[in-house]
Amino acid sequence: MQALADGTHRRPKVALVIGSGALKCVAAYGAMKVLQRESIPIDMVVACSGGAFCGVWVASGGGDADAESQRFVQGWRGAFDRMSYQSIFRALFPRLFRLTGRFGLIDDRAVNRAIRDFVGERRFEDLVIPMHVVATDYTTGEQVVISSGPLFDGIRATISIPMVFPAWKLGDRRLVDGAVSDPLPVDIAIREGADVIIAMGFEESLEEKVDTGLGHVLHLKSLMVNHLYRSQYAFYSLSHHAEVLPIIPAFDRPVGLRDLHLVDDLIELGEQAAEREMPYLQRLLASPETNPP
Repeated sequence: MQALADGTHRRPKVALVIGSGALKCVAAYGAMKVLQRESIPIDMVVACSGGAFCGVWVASGGGDADAESQRFVQGWRGAFDRMSYQSIFRALFPRLFRLTGRFGLIDDRAVNRAIRDFVGERRFEDLVIPMHVVATDYTTGEQVVISSGPLFDGIRATISIPMVFPAWKLGDRRLVDGAVSDPLPVDIAIREGADVIIAMGFEESLEEKVDTGLGHVLHLKSLMVNHLYRSQYAFYSLSHHAEVLPIIPAFDRPVGLRDLHLVDDLIELGEQAAEREMPYLQRLLASPETNPP
């Protein structure tokens, strides 16, 4: 910890980073049950893709993790069930139907309603804990960090899985899934001055049966994100700009977008992963060496 003028020490600034992982991100609620029980302070939240839902809940002050995870499930149910036939026709007949930035194989009206029900008209500025959400500029591939404005826009942008959901227009940019540029955005927590970073990451499940157009898209996306995730984590492990504590649930089976029957297991795996790291995290928060001068 950093010494203050009176000889005492400042508590390390703690960031919670929740990476991409689609439905696997529900495991973050399990991890939060452990962090809450142990009274681990959270000073900022950084989230990407599906991790944004738990991230907003944490940044709003938390509460009952079990109840919130069930709310997440209710919003998720049905979000991927309705195909966008307009987009399919545009892809099949590009000379007749011009492709636009709104292309996506899934009709996004259901997920938009779920996000609106979740956040209402709240803004980032209304949150109890500062939060940063990562998306990706569709045109340039640049990482875009959203820290202000309507929460709806931030969440909708970061979950825009390429080819699955339409890109989201924000200002003069079209934004897609944050996982495309930064599936575990530890760099944002470092930039914001975190001393201890609790990084919850998830490798994406590969499709077991790649026999549909959507299956091919999701399989290729998972391959890309997993390689990016591994390379980024290796970099942060070597850089030592801050203490990065990984909480990585060990999944024993593939987890698809519609596997809601696995939610209870995912929450338990999140708890187990957090329990494994808790002794080291508590030592970090108690150590006078955690925060460099």
